[in-house]
Amino acid sequence: MKPQTFATHVNLINHPITLCAFWLFLLLCCFDVLAESIRVVDQSGTPIENVVVSFDEDAPSNLDVTDVAIMDQVNVQFLPQVLVIQKNQRVAFPNSDNTRHHIYSFSKPKPFEIKMFSGGESKQLTFEQSGIVVLGCNIHDQMVGYIYVAENNNTSITNAQGIAEVPSTGIAVKLWHPKLSANKIVRKDIQLPTSFSESPYDIQLTLLEDVVTPTQHTFKSKKFGRGNK
Repeated sequence: MKPQTFATHVNLINHPITLCAFWLFLLLCCFDVLAESIRVVDQSGTPIENVVVSFDEDAPSNLDVTDVAIMDQVNVQFLPQVLVIQKNQRVAFPNSDNTRHHIYSFSKPKPFEIKMFSGGESKQLTFEQSGIVVLGCNIHDQMVGYIYVAENNNTSITNAQGIAEVPSTGIAVKLWHPKLSANKIVRKDIQLPTSFSESPYDIQLTLLEDVVTPTQHTFKSKKFGRGNK
């Protein structure tokens, strides 16, 4: 009875569907061993979303620079707020809002401006220089977005839980977030330990506090003879 049971197991493993599932299981196990994760938090322990993690700067990225990335405008906001691309990659700027936008950047890697109409044709630009490109809108001051142009190196970005994957422990990584510095371009060097005591491995960043500008209601219309004294 036992030899028959063993033979049955062998036949099941050799079945094409079972064999594919078996190899997929092994592949996922290997991926879990190779990949590690980090969690980036601020000074109060709150997870930080949209932290760009770059590593292996001498190794070429797996991302095809011929792919066109998308920086959309949705609900009077840039979507995504942080877009990560590679040097010499093109970015399309569609407008999914029912209002006009006039987007621009004064950043050194790519100064530009694009006047966009609602439902208009998507504009494309190539980003030839690496660095941080800060985006704004001449019509809507609250619209701020960022394009992180990587120097043809591998990157990942933290999710809403502050978690991002890195290929292994013991490597040097660079972290960037718009609130790391007033000029928006500073990156922080981190050397990961050779082993993580827990996963994800926590990294703390000190972010700048949001500056809230008080609203001043000062009506000084000379035409109607009104004003605050």
